[in-house]
Amino acid sequence: MWARVVPALVLSAGLVDSQREVAVDYCITAARIAEGERELSRTGLVVETERGNVKSPWVTILGQYRSHLRALVGELGLSPASATRITPPEHGGDDDGDIFD
Repeated sequence: MWARVVPALVLSAGLVDSQREVAVDYCITAARIAEGERELSRTGLVVETERGNVKSPWVTILGQYRSHLRALVGELGLSPASATRITPPEHGGDDDGDIFD
C-alpha cells in the first residue's frame, strides 16, 4: 500500500513530511481492513458463542475501520470529489530523496 499510494500522493498532491502520519494511518487502516476481511471470510458473518449464534465482531470492527478510511481518503485527496480540492505542486513533484521514498 505504501509503495503504491505515497509516491502518487507526493507527485499529485505534494504530500509533505508533516502529512506523514496521515499517510501511515491510511496504510495501516487499509491493511487492517484486509486482515479483517480475511478473518471474516474464514469464520463467517455469524459466530457461535456460549450464548448462541451472534454477529461476528469483525463486522463491527470493519465498519469502524471503513469509516476511518473514508475520512483519511478525504484528507489525502484520494476520492474523485476530494481530489478536486487538492492543488498539485508547482515543481512537478521533483524527487529530492524525501522521507517518503
